[in-house]
Amino acid sequence: MKLLNRLAVLGVTFLAAAASAQPSAENFPQKPITIIVPWSAGGGTDNVVRKYALGLQQLWGHPVVVENVPGASSIIGAQRVARAAPDGYTLLGTTNPTITGNRFLFKKLPYSPDTDLTPVSQLADIEMLVLANANFPANNLKELIALAKSDPGRVSYASYGKGSQPELLFGLFAKREKMDLTHVPYKGVSQAITAVMAGDANLTLTGRGTGAAALASGKTKPLAYMSPERDPAMPNVPTATEAGYPYLKIPTWHGLFAPAGTPAAIVDKIQRGIAAVATPEFRAEMAKGGYKAPASTPAQFAAVIREELAVTAEMVEAAGLQAD
Repeated sequence: MKLLNRLAVLGVTFLAAAASAQPSAENFPQKPITIIVPWSAGGGTDNVVRKYALGLQQLWGHPVVVENVPGASSIIGAQRVARAAPDGYTLLGTTNPTITGNRFLFKKLPYSPDTDLTPVSQLADIEMLVLANANFPANNLKELIALAKSDPGRVSYASYGKGSQPELLFGLFAKREKMDLTHVPYKGVSQAITAVMAGDANLTLTGRGTGAAALASGKTKPLAYMSPERDPAMPNVPTATEAGYPYLKIPTWHGLFAPAGTPAAIVDKIQRGIAAVATPEFRAEMAKGGYKAPASTPAQFAAVIREELAVTAEMVEAAGLQAD
């Protein structure tokens, strides 16, 4: 009987210890949080994540560190988060290709966008513009097409890696308009923009905020805005729809993910932190860079991703991209 009583006590003690070891949302966070950005520093995702990280740090009183882990079309950074402890202290701040594009372009991913990562919140979305080197002969999309057809392969575009927005959009553009464009992949948007500024590539895609310095430098020029309506901050830049190419549009969001298995209560607490950071003043500041800040719930963000998957599948097929 004494042995049974001791075993019972040990069992209760073990269960209590196991329960206390589980991450608790009530006192989360208790230590620094790391947000992995699988793209290079200085790009759109990096800038957006750092703004939220600063706000969360001020809100929670604990460091929120942003770590850039670029490479392999964001696969390296995403894999690291997918394998991290599901306790809310290692998160992924990324954009479309990591979650939607890569699944269509790589036969084997070392992470599953659906089962290894949990949506926390959509942080921002933005309309893109076609950015060209200032000395590029074409000044609009029609002139770009004429130039590309007159000299196949001459016109080049810089992407942020395989499956990134420039490869999808320019791939579709080339197929629809029967052009031969040269793809030059880089590790991130900042490198792609730098390449266009230097003349190492003719074109790329960027958001207004991310491309602001390049536009102000005089070394680049905008050819078209990928939106049904003109950007009020750039009223002289025509839209792709105006130019006669309404299909030239691509969803571009920045979002936050946690490793699968992270307790729902912790995911919700992080999302509520994001929503608290997204004050009217914060949203107004984001709007200066062309960003909207939805700070959506996990369910809302998951719905955005599901809707985009169908669009991306169609774009990948139309662009003739093959999985490696």
